[in-house]
Amino acid sequence: MGVQLIFVVEANKSCKSDWIYIKSTIDYFYEYNRTGLKLSPVYMDGKGKYKQKEKEVKSLISQYSKVSKGNKSKVIYCLDCDECDSKSEDLTFLKTVKKYCDDRGYDFIWFCKDVEQVYIGKRVDKSQKKNESTKFKKNNLITKVDVHRLSGRDYRIKTSNIMTVLDSYQELKRK
Repeated sequence: MGVQLIFVVEANKSCKSDWIYIKSTIDYFYEYNRTGLKLSPVYMDGKGKYKQKEKEVKSLISQYSKVSKGNKSKVIYCLDCDECDSKSEDLTFLKTVKKYCDDRGYDFIWFCKDVEQVYIGKRVDKSQKKNESTKFKKNNLITKVDVHRLSGRDYRIKTSNIMTVLDSYQELKRK
């Protein structure tokens, strides 16, 4: 019996920046059986398209369950908070996506204000996201990230709840 974690991320397939940070977090902070746990990214190409990825998510779940009857999949949506502290529409959007996830039994990871602020401490122009995430991975900068910033409970700038969510999966053991 295996488990597939499906991460639905904002980035697009050519950039993959969000997935680079998330995968670095998993590989650096957790131990897991690489044959028993499958990590599958789904790229939204913009967070407003979160509902449009349901068909792709269902397809991944179906494919994985066909490999072995006991295989299970868990879905995790990963989004930036953007200006939720100052723009009511951003906070409303987060609440809407959180409810969407709750209604389907999905988990919800947030990055405040965005994934780059959490991992590298600054906002990054859209045209530089791929370069910054590649540099982050190449230079193994995950070793410089304060674990407390990744274990947030409330939306605060430069924090995320990623490890709070990942800690709930028995397939991942904190190093």
